[in-house]
Amino acid sequence: MGVIERPDLPPGARRDLNQELHTLHRRAGLPSVRELAKAVAMSPTGVHNAFRLAKVPEQRLTMAIVDRLTVWVRDWGVGISQETGIEKTLRRFERLWHQAKYEEEALVDQGEPPCMSDTTRRLLFALSPECSMSHPTRQLPQLHDIVALEDPAVTKTPAFLRKTGLQPDFPNPWHLIHLCRGCQRRREAGELTEPELRAARFALDRRPGAARHYAAYLDQMLLGAEGVVDMNVAGRALAIIKADPEMAANPYALNHGEIVVDRTYGSLQWGHHPCEDDH
Repeated sequence: MGVIERPDLPPGARRDLNQELHTLHRRAGLPSVRELAKAVAMSPTGVHNAFRLAKVPEQRLTMAIVDRLTVWVRDWGVGISQETGIEKTLRRFERLWHQAKYEEEALVDQGEPPCMSDTTRRLLFALSPECSMSHPTRQLPQLHDIVALEDPAVTKTPAFLRKTGLQPDFPNPWHLIHLCRGCQRRREAGELTEPELRAARFALDRRPGAARHYAAYLDQMLLGAEGVVDMNVAGRALAIIKADPEMAANPYALNHGEIVVDRTYGSLQWGHHPCEDDH
């Protein structure tokens, strides 16, 4: 069995790629580094570094490893054929690699990307898998990532609107947008204004299925995925969920009864409540 230690990476596209690579390795039966290196005709050191180092591996090496590991996966899940599983996995890793490479280059060219939790990043990518301005769909993969918008009115959230008196460590998801490199350059050149970008960001909340993504985001936030529960953020997510009739549901408890979420009335209640589920 070839268990490989993971690098210590912050939340972001590079960690997403590395985690998915390790997950695929495990699903393929944990072949040894030497076995995998022989199968892809690469050096064992190069294969080991692709899993172990923080640096994004070369695309050719990454896709060769992924291509071989997919062949060794025995079970893709109920109703998923091997051909379908392989095809979807290869497409997903192409996207993950481009996102990770862009993030790596951004760290060199522009400094650290905006700090955000995995939960917030997943929400933004779910709402807009591609650039929120250019909306490429069937084009070749483009380098893109989530960037921070300018906040025209930076104010602190009143303490009584937060679960604790601490400021959240991560930015408000409504101050973030998914942009390709081309749109980032247009923004830097002044061709894309902040009002245009904010309008594009808020348009994502009106897309079909947006409420479902916000529901998953809210539950993860309340289950402790965020260090601090910002009630301003939670309230806005609840408002979007409440506006979608398909998302109406009976009140339900989270955190072993610590929180009751009522989507119908858009409310959260902390306390000690009956909870039958283990979450």
